[in-house]
Amino acid sequence: MSRQPRVTPQGRTSRRGPGRPAPGRVAAGALLAAAVVLAAPTTAFAHTPSPSTAAATEWRLCMYLGGHPTLKLGDSGEAVRHLQCVLNEVYRYQTVPMTGSFEVITEAAVKHLQQQLSLPGTGVVDAATWTALHP
Repeated sequence: MSRQPRVTPQGRTSRRGPGRPAPGRVAAGALLAAAVVLAAPTTAFAHTPSPSTAAATEWRLCMYLGGHPTLKLGDSGEAVRHLQCVLNEVYRYQTVPMTGSFEVITEAAVKHLQQQLSLPGTGVVDAATWTALHP
């Protein structure tokens, strides 16, 4: 039995069968998966749940005098920029952009770090996560 190609509303033929996602959805899913993988630290630091003694000097690179509010996807400001600096400079998440905007890559890095610190991997930086982040 030969399958006839489907004709799209634009008059093009489509070989995509039922149950197969559209190419745009596959690309979006692949980008999200890549963001999660890239947010993880390099393998040399992936097993380090807390900063080493040498990391004490790296904390100085992330000076911040504000409070530590609960942060989640969509938040922005200096507290988010401080979090991103800590993720980059202390925990070596090299792909987290320091934009001050809590985006998908920041959330993925937080979830990964929470799992490394034996915290619930929610992606939300609450008081328990802040306590674990700071020595």
